[in-house]
Amino acid sequence: MATVDHCLRPESAAEANYVASVCRELRLPHRTLSWERRASLTGNLQAAAREARYDLLTREARRISAGAVVTAHHADDQLETHCLARQRGGTGTALAGMRTWRDLAPGLVLLRPFLRLPKAELAARVRREGLTAIDDPSNRSDAFARVRLRHALASGLYDRRLLDLELREAQAARREADAELARSIAELCLGGAVRPRPDGALELVPRDAPNAFWKRVLVAVGGGEGAIRTDAVERLLARFGADGKADATLGGCRIRRVGEKVIVAREFGRTGPADVPLRGAKSASFDRRFDITLPRDHPIDTLRAYGNASAPQVRGAVLPVGLDRDGAIRAVHPGLAARFPELGVLAASERIGWRIWADLPGRAPDRLTP
Repeated sequence: MATVDHCLRPESAAEANYVASVCRELRLPHRTLSWERRASLTGNLQAAAREARYDLLTREARRISAGAVVTAHHADDQLETHCLARQRGGTGTALAGMRTWRDLAPGLVLLRPFLRLPKAELAARVRREGLTAIDDPSNRSDAFARVRLRHALASGLYDRRLLDLELREAQAARREADAELARSIAELCLGGAVRPRPDGALELVPRDAPNAFWKRVLVAVGGGEGAIRTDAVERLLARFGADGKADATLGGCRIRRVGEKVIVAREFGRTGPADVPLRGAKSASFDRRFDITLPRDHPIDTLRAYGNASAPQVRGAVLPVGLDRDGAIRAVHPGLAARFPELGVLAASERIGWRIWADLPGRAPDRLTP
Protein backbone atom coordinates (compact mmCIF):
# COMPACT_ATOMS: atom_id res chain seq x y z
CA MET A 1 0.00 0.00 0.00
CA ALA A 2 1.13 3.56 -0.68
CA THR A 3 -0.28 6.95 0.31
CA VAL A 4 0.70 10.08 -1.59
CA ASP A 5 1.04 13.14 0.64
CA HIS A 6 0.95 16.17 -1.64
CA CYS A 7 1.93 18.39 1.32
CA LEU A 8 -0.64 21.01 0.26
CA ARG A 9 -2.62 21.05 3.54
CA PRO A 10 -1.51 21.02 7.20
CA GLU A 11 -3.67 17.94 7.86
CA SER A 12 -2.23 15.79 5.07
CA ALA A 13 0.61 14.28 7.12
CA ALA A 14 -1.78 13.15 9.87
CA GLU A 15 -4.10 11.64 7.25
CA ALA A 16 -1.24 9.66 5.74
CA ASN A 17 -0.28 8.46 9.23
CA TYR A 18 -3.86 7.29 9.79
CA VAL A 19 -3.75 5.18 6.63
CA ALA A 20 -0.41 3.79 7.75
CA SER A 21 -1.91 2.80 11.12
CA VAL A 22 -4.83 1.01 9.42
CA CYS A 23 -2.35 -0.91 7.26
CA ARG A 24 -0.35 -1.91 10.32
CA GLU A 25 -3.51 -3.31 11.94
CA LEU A 26 -4.23 -5.27 8.77
CA ARG A 27 -0.58 -6.36 8.56
CA LEU A 28 -0.18 -4.74 5.16
CA PRO A 29 3.07 -3.06 4.12
CA HIS A 30 2.65 0.68 3.68
CA ARG A 31 4.76 3.62 2.59
CA THR A 32 3.97 7.34 2.54
CA LEU A 33 5.21 9.12 -0.59
CA SER A 34 5.67 12.86 -0.13
CA TRP A 35 5.63 15.38 -2.96
CA GLU A 36 8.83 17.37 -2.52
CA ARG A 37 8.68 20.46 -4.71
CA ARG A 38 11.76 22.53 -5.53
CA ALA A 39 9.81 25.30 -7.24
CA SER A 40 6.64 27.25 -6.46
CA LEU A 41 3.41 25.97 -7.97
CA THR A 42 2.01 27.77 -11.00
CA GLY A 43 -0.77 26.98 -13.45
CA ASN A 44 -3.22 24.11 -12.96
CA LEU A 45 -2.70 22.86 -9.39
CA GLN A 46 -4.81 19.73 -9.76
CA ALA A 47 -3.03 18.71 -12.97
CA ALA A 48 0.39 19.25 -11.38
CA ALA A 49 -0.62 17.24 -8.32
CA ARG A 50 -1.99 14.43 -10.48
CA GLU A 51 1.22 14.18 -12.51
CA ALA A 52 3.31 14.20 -9.33
CA ARG A 53 1.07 11.54 -7.77
CA TYR A 54 1.49 9.09 -10.63
CA ASP A 55 5.21 9.78 -10.83
CA LEU A 56 5.59 8.91 -7.14
CA LEU A 57 3.43 5.80 -7.49
CA THR A 58 5.43 4.70 -10.53
CA ARG A 59 8.70 5.08 -8.63
CA GLU A 60 7.30 3.12 -5.70
CA ALA A 61 6.07 0.36 -8.01
CA ARG A 62 9.54 0.16 -9.53
CA ARG A 63 11.09 0.00 -6.06
CA ILE A 64 9.04 -3.02 -5.03
CA SER A 65 9.00 -4.62 -8.52
CA ALA A 66 5.21 -4.30 -8.86
CA GLY A 67 3.56 -4.70 -12.26
CA ALA A 68 0.40 -2.71 -11.50
CA VAL A 69 -0.86 0.30 -9.59
CA VAL A 70 -4.48 0.01 -8.43
CA THR A 71 -6.60 3.07 -7.59
CA ALA A 72 -10.12 3.41 -6.18
CA HIS A 73 -11.66 5.69 -8.82
CA HIS A 74 -15.40 4.99 -8.84
CA ALA A 75 -18.45 5.52 -11.07
CA ASP A 76 -19.07 9.05 -9.80
CA ASP A 77 -15.49 10.01 -10.71
CA GLN A 78 -16.06 8.54 -14.16
CA LEU A 79 -19.28 10.49 -14.72
CA GLU A 80 -17.60 13.72 -13.63
CA THR A 81 -14.74 13.10 -16.08
CA HIS A 82 -17.26 12.55 -18.88
CA CYS A 83 -19.16 15.74 -18.04
CA LEU A 84 -16.01 17.85 -17.78
CA ALA A 85 -15.06 16.71 -21.28
CA ARG A 86 -18.53 17.72 -22.52
CA GLN A 87 -18.15 21.16 -20.94
CA ARG A 88 -14.84 21.62 -22.74
CA GLY A 89 -16.54 20.87 -26.06
CA GLY A 90 -15.37 17.28 -26.42
CA THR A 91 -17.15 14.91 -28.77
CA GLY A 92 -16.91 11.25 -29.78
CA THR A 93 -14.14 9.29 -28.09
CA ALA A 94 -13.12 12.38 -26.06
CA LEU A 95 -16.21 11.66 -23.93
CA ALA A 96 -15.16 8.09 -23.07
CA GLY A 97 -13.80 8.98 -19.63
CA MET A 98 -11.14 7.05 -17.74
CA ARG A 99 -9.94 3.68 -18.95
CA THR A 100 -10.35 0.65 -16.69
CA TRP A 101 -6.66 0.06 -17.42
CA ARG A 102 -3.97 2.14 -19.02
CA ASP A 103 -0.24 1.89 -19.49
CA LEU A 104 1.52 3.92 -16.81
CA ALA A 105 5.14 3.12 -17.71
CA PRO A 106 6.91 0.33 -19.61
CA GLY A 107 6.01 -2.86 -17.77
CA LEU A 108 3.61 -1.06 -15.43
CA VAL A 109 -0.17 -0.77 -15.81
CA LEU A 110 -2.71 1.37 -13.93
CA LEU A 111 -5.88 -0.52 -12.93
CA ARG A 112 -9.22 1.03 -11.92
CA PRO A 113 -11.46 -1.89 -10.93
CA PHE A 114 -14.25 0.20 -9.33
CA LEU A 115 -15.28 2.42 -12.25
CA ARG A 116 -18.75 0.81 -12.41
CA LEU A 117 -19.24 1.01 -8.62
CA PRO A 118 -21.08 4.13 -7.31
CA LYS A 119 -19.31 6.16 -4.65
CA ALA A 120 -22.12 5.51 -2.14
CA GLU A 121 -21.63 1.74 -2.42
CA LEU A 122 -17.88 2.03 -2.02
CA ALA A 123 -18.29 4.28 1.03
CA ALA A 124 -20.83 1.88 2.55
CA ARG A 125 -18.41 -1.00 2.20
CA VAL A 126 -15.72 1.02 3.98
CA ARG A 127 -18.11 1.74 6.87
CA ARG A 128 -19.13 -1.92 7.14
CA GLU A 129 -15.47 -2.79 7.63
CA GLY A 130 -15.36 -0.37 10.57
CA LEU A 131 -13.09 2.11 8.79
CA THR A 132 -13.37 5.88 8.62
CA ALA A 133 -12.89 7.41 5.19
CA ILE A 134 -10.78 10.58 5.12
CA ASP A 135 -12.61 13.60 3.72
CA ASP A 136 -10.31 15.95 1.80
CA PRO A 137 -11.82 19.47 2.14
CA SER A 138 -10.55 20.39 -1.32
CA ASN A 139 -13.15 17.92 -2.65
CA ARG A 140 -15.80 20.37 -1.44
CA SER A 141 -14.19 23.59 -2.69
CA ASP A 142 -16.07 25.37 -5.49
CA ALA A 143 -12.74 26.80 -6.63
CA PHE A 144 -12.34 23.65 -8.75
CA ALA A 145 -14.46 22.93 -11.84
CA ARG A 146 -14.78 19.24 -10.93
CA VAL A 147 -16.22 20.09 -7.51
CA ARG A 148 -18.73 22.54 -9.00
CA LEU A 149 -19.82 19.83 -11.40
CA ARG A 150 -20.05 17.31 -8.54
CA HIS A 151 -22.47 19.60 -6.73
CA ALA A 152 -24.53 20.05 -9.90
CA LEU A 153 -24.79 16.27 -10.38
CA ALA A 154 -25.81 15.80 -6.75
CA SER A 155 -28.54 18.42 -7.07
CA GLY A 156 -30.19 16.61 -9.98
CA LEU A 157 -29.40 19.17 -12.68
CA TYR A 158 -28.26 16.37 -14.99
CA ASP A 159 -30.00 13.19 -16.18
CA ARG A 160 -27.51 10.64 -14.89
CA ARG A 161 -29.12 7.78 -16.84
CA LEU A 162 -28.69 9.68 -20.11
CA LEU A 163 -25.13 10.66 -19.23
CA ASP A 164 -24.27 7.05 -18.48
CA LEU A 165 -25.68 5.99 -21.86
CA GLU A 166 -23.58 8.64 -23.65
CA LEU A 167 -20.53 7.49 -21.70
CA ARG A 168 -20.98 3.86 -22.71
CA GLU A 169 -21.43 4.82 -26.38
CA ALA A 170 -18.23 6.88 -26.29
CA GLN A 171 -16.36 4.00 -24.66
CA ALA A 172 -17.52 1.61 -27.39
CA ALA A 173 -16.38 4.09 -30.04
CA ARG A 174 -12.99 4.39 -28.34
CA ARG A 175 -12.51 0.62 -28.26
CA GLU A 176 -13.24 0.48 -31.99
CA ALA A 177 -10.91 3.40 -32.75
CA ASP A 178 -8.14 1.86 -30.62
CA ALA A 179 -8.40 -1.44 -32.46
CA GLU A 180 -8.28 0.27 -35.86
CA LEU A 181 -5.29 2.41 -34.86
CA ALA A 182 -3.45 -0.65 -33.52
CA ARG A 183 -3.95 -2.38 -36.88
CA SER A 184 -2.67 0.70 -38.76
CA ILE A 185 0.45 1.05 -36.61
CA ALA A 186 1.20 -2.68 -36.90
CA GLU A 187 0.97 -2.45 -40.68
CA LEU A 188 3.26 0.60 -40.77
CA CYS A 189 5.83 -1.20 -38.62
CA LEU A 190 5.60 -4.38 -40.67
CA GLY A 191 6.33 -2.36 -43.81
CA GLY A 192 9.38 -0.73 -42.19
CA ALA A 193 7.78 2.72 -42.16
CA VAL A 194 8.54 3.44 -38.48
CA ARG A 195 12.04 3.53 -36.98
CA PRO A 196 12.59 4.85 -33.43
CA ARG A 197 16.15 5.97 -32.70
CA PRO A 198 18.05 5.60 -29.40
CA ASP A 199 18.32 9.40 -29.16
CA GLY A 200 14.53 9.71 -28.88
CA ALA A 201 13.92 10.82 -32.46
CA LEU A 202 11.73 8.94 -34.95
CA GLU A 203 12.26 8.28 -38.64
CA LEU A 204 9.10 7.73 -40.68
CA VAL A 205 8.05 6.91 -44.20
CA PRO A 206 4.44 8.06 -43.65
CA ARG A 207 2.59 6.14 -46.42
CA ASP A 208 -0.83 7.57 -45.60
CA ALA A 209 -0.45 7.13 -41.82
CA PRO A 210 -3.67 8.19 -40.03
CA ASN A 211 -3.88 11.47 -38.13
CA ALA A 212 -4.30 9.55 -34.86
CA PHE A 213 -0.89 7.99 -35.41
CA TRP A 214 0.71 11.38 -36.04
CA LYS A 215 -0.85 12.76 -32.85
CA ARG A 216 0.75 9.97 -30.85
CA VAL A 217 4.11 10.45 -32.55
CA LEU A 218 4.15 14.18 -31.79
CA VAL A 219 3.13 13.72 -28.16
CA ALA A 220 5.68 10.93 -27.63
CA VAL A 221 8.66 12.57 -29.32
CA GLY A 222 7.79 16.02 -27.95
CA GLY A 223 7.66 14.77 -24.36
CA GLY A 224 4.09 16.04 -24.03
CA GLU A 225 1.15 14.76 -22.03
CA GLY A 226 -1.95 16.28 -23.62
CA ALA A 227 -3.33 15.69 -27.10
CA ILE A 228 -2.34 17.61 -30.23
CA ARG A 229 -5.21 19.45 -31.94
CA THR A 230 -6.56 17.67 -35.02
CA ASP A 231 -6.59 20.84 -37.13
CA ALA A 232 -2.93 21.52 -36.30
CA VAL A 233 -1.98 18.00 -37.43
CA GLU A 234 -3.98 18.45 -40.63
CA ARG A 235 -2.11 21.67 -41.45
CA LEU A 236 1.21 19.94 -40.76
CA LEU A 237 0.39 17.02 -43.05
CA ALA A 238 -0.78 19.37 -45.81
CA ARG A 239 2.58 21.11 -45.64
CA PHE A 240 4.43 17.81 -45.88
CA GLY A 241 2.18 16.44 -48.60
CA ALA A 242 4.26 17.89 -51.41
CA ASP A 243 7.54 16.38 -52.58
CA GLY A 244 10.84 17.89 -51.55
CA LYS A 245 12.21 19.29 -48.31
CA ALA A 246 10.15 20.87 -45.53
CA ASP A 247 10.68 21.93 -41.95
CA ALA A 248 8.10 22.68 -39.25
CA THR A 249 7.56 22.64 -35.49
CA LEU A 250 4.55 21.35 -33.57
CA GLY A 251 3.91 19.92 -30.12
CA GLY A 252 7.49 20.37 -28.93
CA CYS A 253 8.83 18.64 -32.05
CA ARG A 254 10.86 19.67 -35.04
CA ILE A 255 9.67 17.82 -38.14
CA ARG A 256 11.89 17.62 -41.22
CA ARG A 257 11.18 15.97 -44.53
CA VAL A 258 13.83 14.91 -47.02
CA GLY A 259 12.39 12.98 -49.93
CA GLU A 260 10.14 10.22 -48.60
CA LYS A 261 11.63 10.22 -45.12
CA VAL A 262 10.30 12.37 -42.27
CA ILE A 263 12.41 12.85 -39.13
CA VAL A 264 10.60 13.90 -35.94
CA ALA A 265 12.87 15.09 -33.11
CA ARG A 266 12.44 16.86 -29.78
CA GLU A 267 12.72 20.64 -30.00
CA PHE A 268 14.60 22.40 -27.20
CA GLY A 269 12.16 25.33 -27.15
CA ARG A 270 12.52 28.30 -24.80
CA THR A 271 13.45 26.48 -21.62
CA GLY A 272 14.22 22.91 -22.64
CA PRO A 273 12.97 19.73 -20.91
CA ALA A 274 12.38 20.12 -17.17
CA ASP A 275 14.87 18.96 -14.56
CA VAL A 276 14.13 15.68 -12.77
CA PRO A 277 15.19 15.70 -9.07
CA LEU A 278 16.07 12.13 -8.13
CA ARG A 279 15.65 12.37 -4.33
CA GLY A 280 17.69 9.20 -3.93
CA ALA A 281 15.73 7.22 -6.55
CA LYS A 282 17.53 4.56 -8.56
CA SER A 283 15.41 5.09 -11.67
CA ALA A 284 13.39 7.89 -13.25
CA SER A 285 11.68 9.02 -16.42
CA PHE A 286 13.22 12.02 -18.17
CA ASP A 287 10.93 14.23 -20.27
CA ARG A 288 8.60 11.23 -20.71
CA ARG A 289 11.06 10.13 -23.43
CA PHE A 290 13.74 8.15 -21.59
CA ASP A 291 13.84 5.68 -18.74
CA ILE A 292 17.03 6.14 -16.73
CA THR A 293 18.41 3.46 -14.40
CA LEU A 294 21.19 4.43 -11.99
CA PRO A 295 23.75 2.27 -10.16
CA ARG A 296 23.38 1.70 -6.43
CA ASP A 297 26.00 4.19 -5.22
CA HIS A 298 25.59 6.85 -7.88
CA PRO A 299 26.46 10.50 -7.07
CA ILE A 300 23.70 11.91 -9.31
CA ASP A 301 21.19 14.26 -7.73
CA THR A 302 19.39 15.67 -10.79
CA LEU A 303 18.75 14.78 -14.43
CA ARG A 304 18.96 17.83 -16.68
CA ALA A 305 18.79 18.50 -20.41
CA TYR A 306 22.32 18.92 -21.73
CA GLY A 307 21.32 22.24 -23.29
CA ASN A 308 20.41 23.59 -19.86
CA ALA A 309 23.71 22.38 -18.45
CA SER A 310 25.70 24.07 -21.21
CA ALA A 311 23.99 26.02 -24.02
CA PRO A 312 20.58 25.50 -25.72
CA GLN A 313 22.02 25.48 -29.24
CA VAL A 314 24.51 22.64 -28.72
CA ARG A 315 24.05 19.33 -30.50
CA GLY A 316 22.23 16.85 -28.26
CA ALA A 317 20.70 19.68 -26.18
CA VAL A 318 17.55 17.67 -25.37
CA LEU A 319 19.42 14.58 -24.14
CA PRO A 320 19.70 14.03 -20.36
CA VAL A 321 22.84 14.39 -18.29
CA GLY A 322 23.29 13.57 -14.60
CA LEU A 323 24.42 16.28 -12.19
CA ASP A 324 25.76 15.87 -8.67
CA ARG A 325 24.69 18.09 -5.76
CA ASP A 326 27.22 20.74 -6.79
CA GLY A 327 25.80 20.94 -10.31
CA ALA A 328 28.73 19.19 -12.01
CA ILE A 329 27.98 16.77 -14.85
CA ARG A 330 28.87 13.24 -13.71
CA ALA A 331 27.19 11.08 -16.37
CA VAL A 332 25.68 11.59 -19.82
CA HIS A 333 23.23 9.97 -22.22
CA PRO A 334 24.91 7.41 -24.52
CA GLY A 335 24.38 9.82 -27.41
CA LEU A 336 26.82 12.22 -25.70
CA ALA A 337 29.36 9.63 -24.59
CA ALA A 338 31.79 10.24 -27.45
CA ARG A 339 31.91 13.92 -26.51
CA PHE A 340 32.61 13.16 -22.84
CA PRO A 341 34.76 10.00 -22.74
CA GLU A 342 35.92 10.84 -19.21
CA LEU A 343 32.36 10.78 -17.75
CA GLY A 344 30.03 7.96 -16.83
CA VAL A 345 27.26 6.86 -19.19
CA LEU A 346 23.62 6.82 -18.11
CA ALA A 347 21.73 3.57 -18.62
CA ALA A 348 19.02 5.13 -20.78
CA SER A 349 16.33 3.50 -22.88
CA GLU A 350 13.95 5.50 -25.06
CA ARG A 351 10.22 5.07 -24.52
CA ILE A 352 8.98 6.71 -27.73
CA GLY A 353 7.72 3.47 -29.26
CA TRP A 354 6.12 2.47 -25.97
CA ARG A 355 4.23 5.78 -25.80
CA ILE A 356 3.03 5.47 -29.39
CA TRP A 357 1.47 2.09 -28.56
CA ALA A 358 0.35 2.92 -24.99
CA ASP A 359 -3.22 1.85 -24.08
CA LEU A 360 -3.79 0.05 -27.39
CA PRO A 361 -4.92 -3.59 -27.44
CA GLY A 362 -2.51 -6.41 -28.14
CA ARG A 363 1.27 -6.63 -28.16
CA ALA A 364 3.31 -3.76 -29.55
CA PRO A 365 5.20 -4.51 -32.81
CA ASP A 366 8.87 -5.32 -32.29
CA ARG A 367 9.88 -2.54 -34.67
CA LEU A 368 8.58 0.11 -32.27
CA THR A 369 11.78 -0.29 -30.27
CA PRO A 370 15.23 0.69 -31.60
